[in-house]
Amino acid sequence: MKTKVTVLALASLLAFALIAQQRNAPEPARSVEPDARILAKLSEIVAIRERLARNHEEMLAAGRASSDSLVEIELAEARIELARERGQRDAIISELQGLVAAHERRTKKISSFPKDRFPPAEIDRAQAALLEAQVRLLRAQK
Repeated sequence: MKTKVTVLALASLLAFALIAQQRNAPEPARSVEPDARILAKLSEIVAIRERLARNHEEMLAAGRASSDSLVEIELAEARIELARERGQRDAIISELQGLVAAHERRTKKISSFPKDRFPPAEIDRAQAALLEAQVRLLRAQK
């Protein structure tokens, strides 16, 4: 009976160690060319996000929109996905830096408003999103 418990405990420890090792393993290098259909769709998403960003800038200049940086965040996310699919590490890092900057601007802007304009939960969400973007950047820079 003791032997069975010991074997079971060792097997559990080994399984836990293997799972932890797999979670911490870096992404394998791409050995296969990216799927052209996926690249085309991601490129189209980036083009749409860029168009939306330009339209937003025009509306800002005309005083018909607020600058909450969400458009910038969505564009950076789309560019990150495209760079990841292409396997462009430097582009991923560059876009993640832009994402962090956009989240910083958004968090600063939301925090500058009176407390009754934005609920505290919205400020917390913006701060959490900023921290998540910073973590993603740090991981990419390893």
